[in-house]
Amino acid sequence: MRLKALRPYGLSLVIVMAMTMGLWLLRDFLTLANFTTLFLFAVLVIAIWQGIGPALVSAFVSFVSINFFLVRPLYTLIVADPRDLLDLVVFLVVAVVGGQLAAQAQRQAADARQRAFEQEILYRLTRDLNQSMTAGEVHTILTDTLWRDLSARQVQILPEAGGSIEGSEAVHYVLLQVGETVYGTLCTAFLEPLSAGQQQLLNACASQAAMALHRIELNERALRTHQLEQADRLKTAILRAVSHDLRTPITVIKTSASNLRQLLQQLSPDQQLEIAATIENEADILNDLVGNLLDLSRLQAGAVQLNRAANSLEELAGDAAARVWQRTGQERVRLVFPEDLPLVEFDYGLALQALSNLVENALRYEAPDSAIELRGEIGGDEARLAVINHGPNLTPEERARITEPFFHGKQGKTGLGLAIAKGIVEAHHGRLQIDDTPGGGVTFVIVLPFNRKEEAQHEAQNPGGG
Repeated sequence: MRLKALRPYGLSLVIVMAMTMGLWLLRDFLTLANFTTLFLFAVLVIAIWQGIGPALVSAFVSFVSINFFLVRPLYTLIVADPRDLLDLVVFLVVAVVGGQLAAQAQRQAADARQRAFEQEILYRLTRDLNQSMTAGEVHTILTDTLWRDLSARQVQILPEAGGSIEGSEAVHYVLLQVGETVYGTLCTAFLEPLSAGQQQLLNACASQAAMALHRIELNERALRTHQLEQADRLKTAILRAVSHDLRTPITVIKTSASNLRQLLQQLSPDQQLEIAATIENEADILNDLVGNLLDLSRLQAGAVQLNRAANSLEELAGDAAARVWQRTGQERVRLVFPEDLPLVEFDYGLALQALSNLVENALRYEAPDSAIELRGEIGGDEARLAVINHGPNLTPEERARITEPFFHGKQGKTGLGLAIAKGIVEAHHGRLQIDDTPGGGVTFVIVLPFNRKEEAQHEAQNPGGG
């Protein structure tokens, strides 16, 4: 360490001695002005290259060397001509001042480069941290930055990391702290102790990581709050359903069963069959409602497992249209799909349930002599399946709340179908978009993420289709 600190001074002395030897050979051909100019140039070079200390040393050594080896009488510090003495004194002053200015300019330039380098590190670190979503990602980004840009030998974040720093390196500890909250301790080891600037950079990196952890914590709190609010709204909707929507079919079933038991002998066979059909119909309604409540609760709790596979949107729409035909015996659904529509990854069963709910809602407000449209397309990195209705328009309030469970609008109550459809689409990392139909009506659009790269690989592996 001591030898390394003395190395610049040794280099400056070597340069001065080498110049002295060369100029000594030319002492009969050059003047004192030539000597001082060349040595002044050497001092400036040393100041820019090695700093102010070596430059001052080289200035004084140059002054002595010129006086002793190059100014007559030679090999003595006595100057015969007072004018030469004045030249030497001026040289010494100019060399000292010039060396200091040159070294200061070089130091300022080096500081500016260092600040630019540090700003680039912080910019890149902040950019990466802003994209992180978990504490583990923040730790990884911070660790990689310290290894790559600060040449750290070991990096640990306590208390998450186990073990201890080994070796005799310089170890630094920095708290990952925002306000009164501490998210851990950054423990780093370097081959040499950090300078003041490097310590400030390390502290800034730790501060940026702490703020990223704080942001993630706030996002998680907001998400939990949102989930609690959704759960509370769902609980309220379920209570409403239990108080009315569930009680209605139960009351009808109980009344019908009671009439059938008490008046069995007085009822004709047709009346008995009618009461039995009523019980069966209301039981189906009750079963569907309970199933929808369970499905919605599972979606809200995030307990739905997706079985993703490459499927055809046209086939999905065809199955939804077939269900309508089986139920009504009428062609109330028109399909509009391009011939070259690629496959899209989704859970077929859940997607069919979501689409069927949207189709059922659209048919409820479609004129009896008209048909809804199912239209599919690929736009950019998204697959779109539109359910186009030609009925009444929605008000802004209805558009914002129509997917809420048991929402009561001007057109009546929506029930749970739209809420379940929205939950299924969002479970696929998609969205349910609500638009106005040109000429009147509402268009529900299922938007799913679509990866063209995966589709290209699928087509390459299956050139014949299938």
